[in-house]
Amino acid sequence: MKSLAPLTFLAAMLMSAAVFAHSQVPADTGSRISQTDAQNALDFHNAKRADVKVPPLTWSTQLAAVAQRWADRLAQDEGCNLVHTKNNIYGENLFGGEGRAFTSLDASRAWYSEISKYHYGVVTESNWYPTGHYTQMVWRSTTQLGMGQATCPNGGIVIVAEYNPRGNYLGQAPY
Repeated sequence: MKSLAPLTFLAAMLMSAAVFAHSQVPADTGSRISQTDAQNALDFHNAKRADVKVPPLTWSTQLAAVAQRWADRLAQDEGCNLVHTKNNIYGENLFGGEGRAFTSLDASRAWYSEISKYHYGVVTESNWYPTGHYTQMVWRSTTQLGMGQATCPNGGIVIVAEYNPRGNYLGQAPY
């Protein structure tokens, strides 16, 4: 009887290559986030999505441009306050920090840290607030991510992520 191990290994390698072939960030990210930082954030998102067996995200330069515009507005016009875009058609995560140079990976890790408060189930009015960044990261039907970053007048950093299609629908589970 022949072993299927070599074929199984080959199939896994091909699937892995296919996932990563669709998950590369272009040189022009669509925002002020560098290609390396964007790739690190996308890879982090996709690793956490793989943990819960949902498909990987792709980077969207269009979403990154939307995120960059909102990050610029928060930094310049909103006093660096983290305020969500009104009537946004996308899912949105916001991050702010001071005291050091934060990256899109730092923001992604902060959003992911909400997993410690998440108990699998549908999103409700009571569990959405403490875990909504995490659930948006892993929302099954979300397929695209774009991020932008701006520096506030006080030196703080604002990072915005836009997700398409949006998640966090009340009454639905993320995966």
